[in-house]
Amino acid sequence: MKPTKLLGILMAFLCSIAIVGCDDDENQGRKITDYKEYTLTIASRMLPGVVTSCGNSTLTNVYAVKNESQSEWQPLGYITKFDYEQGYEYQIRISKTSYLDYRMGEPAWTEYELLEVLSKERKDSEDLPEDFIPDWFENE
Repeated sequence: MKPTKLLGILMAFLCSIAIVGCDDDENQGRKITDYKEYTLTIASRMLPGVVTSCGNSTLTNVYAVKNESQSEWQPLGYITKFDYEQGYEYQIRISKTSYLDYRMGEPAWTEYELLEVLSKERKDSEDLPEDFIPDWFENE
């Protein structure tokens, strides 16, 4: 192999390493990876459930929610700007924003924010589960 061809291959290899090295996610900061808006039904009472953050799981009360396409209640830990009052079932419009930032302790997370309260009706929500505590959770 000719030295100039070998030198060309070596230069191409080094350039590709340099380009890959420049694409360092840790230096890019916070990025929005997903954004959605949708309507939720919030049950008239909160239920015991587990919230996980930074690898730690905590037993707390969570919202029981259904989105437009669900028939069963699901847990949701927190909705920013939502002033919940027990005894009322809500229809609300929320945004769901997912973030990524490798400089953080928990690099990927999702935030839910109230956009609009569509309705607030005094009632007992039906078909609620007892709780949202998964089988794997051990309360110590």
